[in-house]
Amino acid sequence: MRLIYQLVAKRFVICPPCSGGCFSSSSNYPRAASLALIAFVLWTVSDALLKLARMASVPMGQIMLICGVGSMAVIFLASALRGKLDRLQPHRPIGLLAIGLCQVASFSFWMLALPLLPLANMYVVSFMAPMAVAILAVVFLKEPLGWKRAASIFAGFVGVVVAVNPSTLSAHGGGLIPYLFLFGNMAASALLMFLLRVVADKESSESTSFYARAALAVGGLVLCAATGFVAMKPHIFLALCGSGALGGAGWTLLAEAYKNAPAASVAPFQYSELILGAVLGYLIWSDVPSVWLLCGAAIIVASGLSLIRHERRASRTMMRAG
Repeated sequence: MRLIYQLVAKRFVICPPCSGGCFSSSSNYPRAASLALIAFVLWTVSDALLKLARMASVPMGQIMLICGVGSMAVIFLASALRGKLDRLQPHRPIGLLAIGLCQVASFSFWMLALPLLPLANMYVVSFMAPMAVAILAVVFLKEPLGWKRAASIFAGFVGVVVAVNPSTLSAHGGGLIPYLFLFGNMAASALLMFLLRVVADKESSESTSFYARAALAVGGLVLCAATGFVAMKPHIFLALCGSGALGGAGWTLLAEAYKNAPAASVAPFQYSELILGAVLGYLIWSDVPSVWLLCGAAIIVASGLSLIRHERRASRTMMRAG
């Protein structure tokens, strides 16, 4: 599930927006690191289950409906167990609707690309979303770009070109088409991140995540009503239920991680998806990452870490100035 990775803090360092806008003063990095790593593992397994369903020709509408409902159930249950159901109350319905539409678009593009590419290839492109958000901040919020920020963003795009390696696009079904789907996913995700920043001062992370999943479920229901339902094998149905539940559980764990440590300390663990995705791709579908992909991934990870480091320093400078 792509939504939760997309949650960002006020300086576009990846972080679920919370009512306080920052992590607890009693930072507990080991706990935060453990929770974040588990969360990203759950999301990678969730994506693998989604890929199994897509390769079994399950219609996207049914996937969206089942995953949306499954994630909503887990988020609701987690909020109830912590006595925080009040945090599900919406405050900016229009903003939440826009976020939900972006979630539906992002998820749809991701589903279109899933059966056509190895998981590792998909993660490499998706890692560019925070950099796209930084560009949106410069264009629409008039934030200063700076040469370090610009260099990190440019290096990230170079990494994508290296990883995709246009000369070998025919190695995967559809050639350029699945990568166009991924760039659509990245664009929708970047816009979602941007909108999350706008509503972060009013909406809790619980509400933004819950209603984005609700939009996903409604979108799936509409598609199913238009195209009809198809019978699924029991193990595929269970895989989809598991994918939705893992997505919701991953969000809960990551939200807790951000309460125990700064966003810039937790965010780098997201790159573990690339490693686990490559392992699962090899074990389940015999996908072997190319040298080009590994080189491009290394460039993207390095540029992403550089961007996170720059944003963390910028945030500290702003806090001192304030």
